[in-house]
Amino acid sequence: MAHPQIAAFARLAEGSAKASRKIEGQKSSLGRTMHSIAYDEIHDEIVVPQQLAQAILVFRGGATGEEPPIRVIQGPLTQLAAPDQLAIDPVHNEIFIPEREHVLVFSREANGNVAPIRVLKGPDTLLGADMAAVDPVRNLLVVSGRPPGPNGEPAGFSIFNRTDQGNVKPKWRIAGSNVGSGRVYVYPPKGELISAHGRAVGVWNIDDRGNVPPRWLIGGPGGELRSIRGIALDPKHKSVIVSDKQLNAVFTYYFPEMY
Repeated sequence: MAHPQIAAFARLAEGSAKASRKIEGQKSSLGRTMHSIAYDEIHDEIVVPQQLAQAILVFRGGATGEEPPIRVIQGPLTQLAAPDQLAIDPVHNEIFIPEREHVLVFSREANGNVAPIRVLKGPDTLLGADMAAVDPVRNLLVVSGRPPGPNGEPAGFSIFNRTDQGNVKPKWRIAGSNVGSGRVYVYPPKGELISAHGRAVGVWNIDDRGNVPPRWLIGGPGGELRSIRGIALDPKHKSVIVSDKQLNAVFTYYFPEMY
């Protein structure tokens, strides 16, 4: 059984380093199934989904030990079923929750049993939504996944207006055998999409269309990555941080070309 915790390490930590602090314990309300974490640099908050409790937990950025969340989104009005991934838009104060057939959008300050402020859902959306990312500069929402049903639509990224809701078609798609449907992140200053691409990390531009290959790759068939679980960007140090589930490790790559 996994030990539910959020562990923080020094940026330059290497090898079998000890965590500098941990959020853990019963009062934290963390569960053993947490596949996403987001840091809101503007408001200094940590946001995680709690799948087993059908909840979204928000901690202060400096939380440590058995510290409770400062806000919890939970209850029947939320429409949360099994939240596994999330994206935050601290510029517009919103939290996005992709759950296969829909994307739920909450106010950043939502607390308790509250309804979403928008829901993106319907056959025209072509969701399966595995993961979402927000470009607050271009006001766009990127949703990765494989469309449901036998219509032959390939897996990839669907691009929407950030404020789209209801049954709306994507503005365009980046999809096909060269793309896949991995976890997706956005670097807004350059409009880049960063996603797991098999055993590598691929970089596309948000203005790409169709079945286009990534502009850059980190890793690949001969590389050390095996099962990419998460990606984080460190623009200040021109780095990309990748966690690997199979290797139980975190890798940091210096990648100035992307920035």
